[in-house]
Amino acid sequence: MLERNELGEVKISRQVIAGIASRSAMEIKGVHGIKGSFLNRLGRIFGIDFLQSVKAEILTNGEVIVSIPIIIEYGKEVSGIVYEVQEKVRKDIEELTGLEVTKVDVKVEEVI
Repeated sequence: MLERNELGEVKISRQVIAGIASRSAMEIKGVHGIKGSFLNRLGRIFGIDFLQSVKAEILTNGEVIVSIPIIIEYGKEVSGIVYEVQEKVRKDIEELTGLEVTKVDVKVEEVI
């Protein structure tokens, strides 16, 4: 996302939006983790970007689409947790960036 104002340019990268989404999802009770989180950290150490498991796309009109793979704790109600993740991710990204989130895809990858 690129925004210009009288002071200069403001750019928000996809990685920032993915980071917000990841942290937001982890705040939901019943979410054990983000699938691929260890590989993401390892990739950052070595400067490899392709290991990013949370995907964020910023469309030309400024709208955001997020895809996040989660791990849920066993015994928790899956559909309720997924809905909470979608709402929290959307709300946090919109509040922190000012961008409109049009879609939050959540894929439950594992139950532990």
